[in-house]
Amino acid sequence: MRLRILTAFLMLFSFQLLAVEFSFGPTLSKIGSEQDQVNRLISNANTVAGGISTGDLTSAWDMGAFLQWKFSYFAFQIRGSYFTQSEDGAAGSDSYNYGVTGKTFGAVFKLYPLENKIMRVFFQTGAIWGTAELAMTEKDLEVTADGSEIGYTIGAGVEMTFEAHVIFAEVNFRYLDIERTTVSSSTGTPITGSVSQYGKNQELEYDNKDLGINMSGTIMTLGYAYRF
Repeated sequence: MRLRILTAFLMLFSFQLLAVEFSFGPTLSKIGSEQDQVNRLISNANTVAGGISTGDLTSAWDMGAFLQWKFSYFAFQIRGSYFTQSEDGAAGSDSYNYGVTGKTFGAVFKLYPLENKIMRVFFQTGAIWGTAELAMTEKDLEVTADGSEIGYTIGAGVEMTFEAHVIFAEVNFRYLDIERTTVSSSTGTPITGSVSQYGKNQELEYDNKDLGINMSGTIMTLGYAYRF
């Protein structure tokens, strides 16, 4: 009798473990992603031009979408996003514009230690690949440079479920620094103290050091999922 009960329990647990819940949806995130090296260029331009109206690049928006397969207390997710931040300004009739745009694609594993009919708590971690482009205009200099890198993400969140609909919030940390970028286009001459290497197909440099792009930071995310 005990053996039958144990067998029935194991079969029930196996079916639950293998049960798949599929979901998909959009996300919107705010990232505390500060472009320290680009901000040095902005600071230099402010000094050389005698004051520019361009602010520092300190945060970015990340708009994404995902597909998720949930197996009992575990889930696997594929996600992608579009990253953007920019600051435009001027000194007189001269433009001083700086911006970073990029794309990310990653695979994330999730654990659901607590859940009931209306709420689920999860922890997650995964690998993220990103590619980004820096576009800058300083007076008559216009440069674009791009690069790519692999990083990681780790975080936690909570889901509120309403039958087939899910509203969720996440807090994550993403590490995704692109240390080197290659110039894809370049016209004009840099102002004093600006980029030191900017020729097409060369690595973009400032003060004879590689000028990178930062897609790292703390991420606050809101999202919606439809599940079935």
